[in-house]
Order: sequence, then structure tokens, then C-alpha cells
Amino acid sequence: MVASLLNTCGNIIFHGTSSKTVLIHADHKRRDAAASLLLGYYLQSMGYNTVIGSRISSRALYHLFKPEAVLMTHPDAFLTPDELKEGSKNCSFILMHPESSGMIREGMLEHMRGGKEEIGLAYAQHYSQVLTWGPVLKNWIVEAGLYPEENVKMVGCTRYDFYRDAKRFTTQKRTLGGMPSFTGISMFHNPNMFEHLDLGRGAHGIYYGRDGGYEDFLWAAAAYVRLFLEFLDIWCLELKNPVAFRPYTLECLDDYIHFSKKYGELFTIDTKSPFPGWLLQRSASVFCYSSSIIESIISGVPYITLQEVLGDRLEYHMPSVELPDVRGEIYRYTYQPGSIHEVVELAQKATKGNLPLKTSYKESEPLQKLLWDYYGWPQKCPSCWIVAKEIDGLMQETRKDNTMPRLKGLTEVAKTCARVLAARSGGDWHNFDDYHFLPWHLREKAYARKEYERLKKSGEGHET
Repeated sequence: MVASLLNTCGNIIFHGTSSKTVLIHADHKRRDAAASLLLGYYLQSMGYNTVIGSRISSRALYHLFKPEAVLMTHPDAFLTPDELKEGSKNCSFILMHPESSGMIREGMLEHMRGGKEEIGLAYAQHYSQVLTWGPVLKNWIVEAGLYPEENVKMVGCTRYDFYRDAKRFTTQKRTLGGMPSFTGISMFHNPNMFEHLDLGRGAHGIYYGRDGGYEDFLWAAAAYVRLFLEFLDIWCLELKNPVAFRPYTLECLDDYIHFSKKYGELFTIDTKSPFPGWLLQRSASVFCYSSSIIESIISGVPYITLQEVLGDRLEYHMPSVELPDVRGEIYRYTYQPGSIHEVVELAQKATKGNLPLKTSYKESEPLQKLLWDYYGWPQKCPSCWIVAKEIDGLMQETRKDNTMPRLKGLTEVAKTCARVLAARSGGDWHNFDDYHFLPWHLREKAYARKEYERLKKSGEGHET
């Protein structure tokens, strides 16, 4: 009865009242929820309960369910150093980063410690296991003395499991995709821009080069908006072709009202579908920059970047040598047209099914090395299975706490409900609902269950 009731929630995969529980923090619903649930189904097959939290709910779920293991995306995700210290007496804390390609060493080290060195190490010391996508990040954090080598495992990326033996839609059912990156001028939390510019100072090598400033990042965002408008004026208004947009996770979705009004029914936005389900429907994707280039390569969907349309002006504002995440080697494996006219030509070829990948993974040893070093692709078996086995190993050493939920847990639940009601009445529900994975979100769970069964049927649900 309890299991049936809890399993009606979109964020819970319940095995039994006597089973140990794993809490997984999904930092952003659209990016992390489906993969967290897929991992949950692997954990369920091993006899564990899984609860998925978000930035707004993880504290409440932690105190309510008192899990024996917590999988974090950031060391400082939702607990203080003192809370981590106290919790580690009966709970194993595991860190597995969700962030992009991780090609910038200092940025990733700061991420993996939970902040600047003097602050972050207060968090890092309480983690018993650290999981990285590829060996490069593992080596970085071990060399920096951030975590002991025996506690760091390379597991690949759980989000890539959805592409293992996945099939694309037929050519007739595909549409062109658009993947913008306008975060310099479109931000989900609508910050005070003076404060935002102030916080952006000192981010050399992450958002802009050594000799630049945050205004270079803003310039690039505005330039990409202009290029997309020039492209869509031709693609939608002149040629009457449809396009399906996938806004970046940290953008303000209401900003796209202008695009919807200008291009009408030919312009659609999908922020509900899990990303693999969206991508496999695309003939190609026109984009600015994104670590999802690897998804292009492993899914077979060609990517067309707008970067070279800006040419030397972009190089001035965002030097490629200094910004590998957004301008680096990985972009050589996408199409790089030099004009909007060339972008249109490539998009037309893709729509007809005549545009292959720019570079075949099987035919490029440099590409194979790049994807393995930074992304840990491909793994011999699903990364979710590898991660589940790591968690299972830690859980063997943890005793289950059978006490009833504490008052603190119920108090945190009340606080969460108040925040949800405030967002609902405050007019920011669109972005709030896009960001936070909550019990009534059922689409991701159905998708993850279907994909788990597919992988299991194809022999991908077990060790190889």
C-alpha cells in the first residue's frame, strides 16, 4: 500500500518500507530529472528506494526520508558543512557533477570543491565517493589534493545512456532544431543587471578571456540573438519551414514570447520533453555553443554552429584558445558555416536527410580520444548501472534508520510548499516549473521507465 502510494509521485521510485533509500539531487529538472530517474530504476532493481529532489525540495526530502546515501551535483547543493558532518554518521554523501564538458580546469576544481578554496574544502571533506565523467577531471581533482584517489571513480555520464542503441525518427517526421545560448542577456531569475555585472567580474577564462570583461560575454549573447533572427527570417518567414527551439536551461522562457509572436505556428518551443527525446526528432540542430555536441555525435544528429558567422569579431570577444568550453576543439566536429546563407543551405540538406555528421566518430581517433578523456564515452555498460553499483557498495556499510520522520522534515516540507505557492502567485511559474523537479512531474518518470525497459531488453540493463 505504501509503495503503491509513493510510486504515484513522479519523483519517487519505491521498492519497500524495509529497503534503504537513496536521495538524488536533480539540480535542474530539464537537464537532470530523466537521468536521475533512470538511475533510480537501476537502484530499484538492486533493492533500493530512490527519491529525487531539487533545489527547492531536497532539504525537505533529506530530513523526511533520512536516506542512507545522497547523490549530489554540487558539494554545497543544499546542506551546510555542519549538516554534512552530522549526516555523514549515518549517510554516505556522493558527488557526481552535472556540468557541461568540464574542459576548464580551475572552473571545474571550484565546482568540485563547492566554492573558493577556503570555503569549498569545508564541504569536500565530507564526501565518501566522487564520480567523474572522464579521466581528465578525475586526474585534476586528485592532483589538486581535493579528494583521495581511492575515493574518485570515472563512470561516464548517465545522461548519455539514453542514446545507447537509440533510433532516430524517420526523415519525414524530423524537424530542424534550434539551441540558443542567450544567457548573458536572458536569465531565468531576472537579476539586477548591475549586481550581475559586478558578480561577473573576475571570471576570466570562463566567460571571457584574460584581457576581457563580462561585457564580452554580453556582446556574444546579443550577437547570437541577432544571427538567429536573421536565420529565422529566412527559414520561417520566407521559406515557410518549421523550427523547434530548445532554450538553454538558465534562460528566461518568457523572453521567447517575441519569437513566438514573430514566427507564429512555424516556431515551437519544447521545454517539457527530456532532451534525448527532443533531439532524436531533429533533422539537425542550429546552435551557438553547447557541450551537447557529444549528444550530436552519439545520436547521429548533425549540429550547425553559428560561431564562424561572427568570425574575427567573436574571436576578439571570446578567444578560442582561452575558452575551450565554448570555443574549443570540440566545435571542429560540427558544421561551421561562414554566413547565414550557408546556414540555410545546410539546414535544407538536413531536412531532406542529406546531411551526415560533420565527422564520423569511428573514423576519427582524435575525436575518440577527446570524448573519452572529458566525457568518458563510451562505457562498456550503461553509466547508470555503473553508478548504481558504486552506490550499492557504499550502502552495504550503512545501517538503515527505521525511526519515524522527524519534525524538522515536516517543517522543511511546509517551507517547500510555501515557496511553491509563492512562485505560483508571483507570476514566475513558467521558469520555476522548468527548473524544479517536483512530485507532480510525471512525464520524465514515464520516459525513464520506458528507456530502462528498452536498455534492459537489449541487454544493456546488466553488467557486460
